[in-house]
Amino acid sequence: MKIFFKYIYGLLLVLIIGVFILDTVYTAAFHTGFARNKTQYAVQLKESHIDYIFLGSSRVENHIDCELITELTGKSCLNLGLQGSRVNDSASLLQILKDNDISYKKVFYQLDYSVNSDGFSPAFLSSLMPFVNDDNVKINLLSKLELTKSTKLPFLQYATNDKIVGFREVILQYYGKPSRQDLTNGYDGRDGIGVDIKGELPSSIKENNSGILWMQELEPKNLVFFTAPYCKEAINRDLMIKDLKDKYPSVTSFINIFDDKEMYFADCGYLNNKGAKSFTRILTQDLLLN
Repeated sequence: MKIFFKYIYGLLLVLIIGVFILDTVYTAAFHTGFARNKTQYAVQLKESHIDYIFLGSSRVENHIDCELITELTGKSCLNLGLQGSRVNDSASLLQILKDNDISYKKVFYQLDYSVNSDGFSPAFLSSLMPFVNDDNVKINLLSKLELTKSTKLPFLQYATNDKIVGFREVILQYYGKPSRQDLTNGYDGRDGIGVDIKGELPSSIKENNSGILWMQELEPKNLVFFTAPYCKEAINRDLMIKDLKDKYPSVTSFINIFDDKEMYFADCGYLNNKGAKSFTRILTQDLLLN
């Protein structure tokens, strides 16, 4: 029996040591100063100035070409749009930038039906896991995230978020494989032409959203709302934008600017690369240069 218990204790000891080693190896991989996603990039930015910062979902990432904005204005620009993100994700990124003493001229948020959903996207929370136990993420953000105590346990935050911060990503971090996207710009153009409709837009908009309120608290003066184009075939488009304007009167809508230019759309909700560059020029003229 003693031999059996010694064996069990030995296995537990090896397991505990292994967990601590894995936690150290994984954490070190994401703290090398090499960023492969926008969350890492934002966390690593320190005490610098960016004139124009764009936040939002893929409708920001695929529509705003910061390199073109810099060319047109002579000002610095950063696109932190995230695929599949929710409003609270963008508010978190703004909080991180504030905590890291990043100064800016204006922050732009792409406002649409996403305000009907509160909370965080699972992918965004997963991308934050390497940083939740160190000084890169400050307490005022952690209090908003409502993370479980399990994130304090060694390696568990990696094991439960393997798809985003798992073994493959650790290897790519150590290997130094760059992101396919230029993170200093953040724009990712789409190819193709079409107005395919995927589902329908909601006919009404929620009046309050925790992420919007959070962003407004962080930036009460220089936060600008805009809505990127949808194709004219989008179901409930006009109802949605009318209610959106009623609930958020400050929003600048570009929703119908390409109603006569279907060749600018990759599908009904996204512009293609040509359309995105044209939209970037229009937005720059209307919101940045005027």
